[in-house]
Amino acid sequence: LISPWMSGCADSHSNMGPASCFEKAYQLALAGKIDETAEYFTDDLLNFMKTNQDMTLQKVWAGRLNDGAVKGVKIIERHADEKNCDIKFFLLTNDGQMADGEETLVFEKGMWKFDKLKRVH
Repeated sequence: LISPWMSGCADSHSNMGPASCFEKAYQLALAGKIDETAEYFTDDLLNFMKTNQDMTLQKVWAGRLNDGAVKGVKIIERHADEKNCDIKFFLLTNDGQMADGEETLVFEKGMWKFDKLKRVH
């Protein structure tokens, strides 16, 4: 038996563990592929964005990436169970600074997803 958070590292979102999902979503966003990150958010958040026109994926990522000041992320700690994964990470900025961040991913429909719109500082 393989636990869901210990599964393989194939490129399909459904085969990725929480850390891989976190990193892939940030990679896509940093590459400007914001629309491709939608599958990394829970259905509740996507439905919320549909009904709140001023909250878009672009705005969510602008906030997460400090309006373009972030150039990368580095996971420093993670704690997972079957349904949740708390991730602590550093945001690396264009000017060489590092900022702490925390994020929780939840396991929904066989995939790890963000369940909040904003990251925690």
